[in-house]
Amino acid sequence: MIKLGVIGLGEVSQLMHLPILQDLCDKYQVTAASDVSPSLVDFVCKKYHIAAGYLDAVELIENADIDAVLILSPDQYHGEYAMRALKRGLHVFVEKPVTLCLEELEELIELKKQYPDQVVMVGYMRRYAGPFLKAKELLEEKPMKTEYLRFRDIICEGPFFIGQTRPIFYPKDVPAEVIAEGRERRRAHLDRAIGADATDDMRTTYQMMTGLGCHSFAAVRELYGLPKKIHSVTTAADGQHVVIVMEFDGFLATYELVNNQNIVQFDAAIEIFQNTRKVLIKYETPYIRYQPASVQVIESNDKDTKTTTYGPDFHDAFQTELNLFHECITTGTQPKTSLEDATADLKLFREIIRVLREQKGE
Repeated sequence: MIKLGVIGLGEVSQLMHLPILQDLCDKYQVTAASDVSPSLVDFVCKKYHIAAGYLDAVELIENADIDAVLILSPDQYHGEYAMRALKRGLHVFVEKPVTLCLEELEELIELKKQYPDQVVMVGYMRRYAGPFLKAKELLEEKPMKTEYLRFRDIICEGPFFIGQTRPIFYPKDVPAEVIAEGRERRRAHLDRAIGADATDDMRTTYQMMTGLGCHSFAAVRELYGLPKKIHSVTTAADGQHVVIVMEFDGFLATYELVNNQNIVQFDAAIEIFQNTRKVLIKYETPYIRYQPASVQVIESNDKDTKTTTYGPDFHDAFQTELNLFHECITTGTQPKTSLEDATADLKLFREIIRVLREQKGE
C-alpha cells in the first residue's frame, strides 16, 4: 500500500484524481492533502477520510506520512514542489506541464539524477488512453508511409459537462495575497520561458500550448517524433485560437487549437493519412469518466473500401496512468512520460513562439 499526499484539490483533482484514488484503495491510501483554501481542505479531508490536511504544500511534503506525492497545483508551482519531494525521498506524479519554463525543467532533471530509485511520472494521460495505444499498435503492426497528419483540440471546456455530472466544491476563501502571489509567479515563469517582452497574446498562446496543446503534441511525437520545422503559426482571439503548419520527416501536418467555444462538443483527434489508409484517434472529454472511445481505420483499394472500428474502450486514461504509477513504484521502473520526455514539448513550444515573433516582425 502506497501512502500518498495530494497537492491541489481543485476541479480536476475532485473530478478525476480523488475519485480514482478511492477506487484504487487496494493500491493507494491518501493520508494527506493540501490546498490554499481552508474550506476546500476541510471538505475534501472529510469526504475522503484523509487524516491530515495542510494549507501549505511545502509543509505536506516535509512532514506528512507519505511515500509519494501527486502534484496537481497550478503550473507555476510544479517545479518547486517536485524538487522538494525528490529531496525528501518521495516518488512524484506531476500533472503536465511539469514546469512552464524549460530551464526549470532542466534543473529538475539534474536533481533527479541524484535520486535514481525514485519514480517521477508526468501526467500526459492521453498517451495512456486505450484508443491511442491501439492506434500505435496498428501502425507498428502494418507500417505505411504517412503522407499527411492533422490533429486538433477544438473543444468546449469543462463547466457544461461538470454541471450535469459531478458536484464540485468551489471555495470562496482563498486569500487575496495568495492569488496575487500566484499571478506574479506565473508571470515570472512566463518571462523566463518566452521573454519579458512577450505580448499578452503570445503569453496566452504559450499557455494554451502548455495547458492543452501538450496533450496532442506529446501523443503525436510518441508516434513520429518532433517536427523538423515549424512553417507558420497563426493566432486569433487574443491568442486563444492557434493554427500551426509544420513539417515532419516526409510529410506536412497541421494543428488547430480552439479552446473557448460553447458548442457542446469535444473535437480532439489525430488523423493520419497514408494514401490507402486513414487512422482516426478520437478523444472524448476527460470531464466525464468511462466514456466509450474507439479507433477508426479506413482502408481502400481500386475496388473497395473497408472501415474498421476498434472499440468501444471504456478504460479511464487517468486511472490507467495512476495504475502504472503504482506499478513503476513497486517494480522499480521508470515511466515513458518522464522528465526527459517532457523537455521536448517545452523546446517545441518555445520554437512556436519564436516563429510567431518572427512572423509578427518582433
